[in-house]
Amino acid sequence: MDYMGIPAWALIFLSAVAFSVLTSYISRKTGIRQKTDHIQKSMKEYQKEYNEALKKDDKKRIEELKAREPEVMKMMNEMMFLPFKNMIFVIPLFIGVMWVLGIYFNGFLIELPIALHLNGNELLGLNIFHSSQYGSRGFFILSSVVAGLVIEQVWSKVLNRKKT
Repeated sequence: MDYMGIPAWALIFLSAVAFSVLTSYISRKTGIRQKTDHIQKSMKEYQKEYNEALKKDDKKRIEELKAREPEVMKMMNEMMFLPFKNMIFVIPLFIGVMWVLGIYFNGFLIELPIALHLNGNELLGLNIFHSSQYGSRGFFILSSVVAGLVIEQVWSKVLNRKKT
C-alpha cells in the first residue's frame, strides 16, 4: 500500500513523529512542565524543612511549617491537575488523527517482531518477543510512544545544553 510512491508504514510513522513533536511543543509552550517542576521543587524544600524541624524538635519551626500546609495542599492539587490541561489540546488532535488513519489506511497491516498489546499475557507477562500484527492505528500509537520518548530525551538535552 503506497501513497504517492511513499510506503504507508513510512507515512504513518512520520505522522506519529509529527504528532509527538507537536504534543511535546504544546506541553512546553503551555508551561505545564515548568510549573510542575517548580511545584515539585517547592514541595521537596518544604518536606526537607519539615523533616529537619522534626529532627531538631524545633516546635516553633514546626508550627510555622504547619501554618503553610494549606498552601502546600493547594500546590499539590494544582500539580495533580496540570497534566489534564494539555489533554484539552492533545485529545481532539489524537481523535482526528485516528479518524484520518481509519479512512486513508483502512486495510493497512504490518507485522513487527514484538508484541506490545495491553493484556496480561504479553506485556504484563513479559512475553513480548514474538511477532504481532498492527493496523494503522496500533502502529501509529506504538510509533508515537517511541518517537515521543526519543523526542523528549533529545529536547531535554538540547535545553540543558542551552542553560549551561
